[in-house]
Amino acid sequence: MTEHRDTTSAAGSELSDPDLRIRALASLVADKGCVEAGALDGFVDVYMTRVVPAEAEAAAAAAPADGDAGLPDATLGARAMMAIPRDSVGPLFRDRWEAHAFVLATVLEQRGVFSWAEWAPVLGGTLRRLRGDPATEKASYYEVWLDALESMAAHKGLADAAALTRYRHAWDEAAARTPQGAPIRLRPEDFQ
Repeated sequence: MTEHRDTTSAAGSELSDPDLRIRALASLVADKGCVEAGALDGFVDVYMTRVVPAEAEAAAAAAPADGDAGLPDATLGARAMMAIPRDSVGPLFRDRWEAHAFVLATVLEQRGVFSWAEWAPVLGGTLRRLRGDPATEKASYYEVWLDALESMAAHKGLADAAALTRYRHAWDEAAARTPQGAPIRLRPEDFQ
């Protein structure tokens, strides 16, 4: 198992569901050899200067307009990719997990795990599915990306629901036992 750690987050109860989900997915694809955990963390740290909740909220073009309902998933996804919340410098994020999702997608594409041409229909289909469900129709831009990343990982045979649940639980266990401010490290017993 690759060593996974996080030096920037609080412990247990303060980890949101999206934060646990992106950590689980990133750890899983690192353990499969698709990315190097340390390098991924380094890229996320670079984007931490772009976590500006108020500006990201204001810049969020979020999902394409409802008039896009008849478009193919690939077109809808391509439009959504162009709607990244940004300013003149680059992407903006409301929270660290959003930067982590952006970085993971970018690194997986750069490593050849998938192409942007493969990503667009998955993103578009995810956007359509979430928008069509009253429980998720208000999903944030990066919640859609996170769902699409999990779908892409399943499609590529990198992660199934059981593995993601197992890793999510491990991160939750690791965070719960970690003192505030200390690096969160996964241990084998976190997977029990």
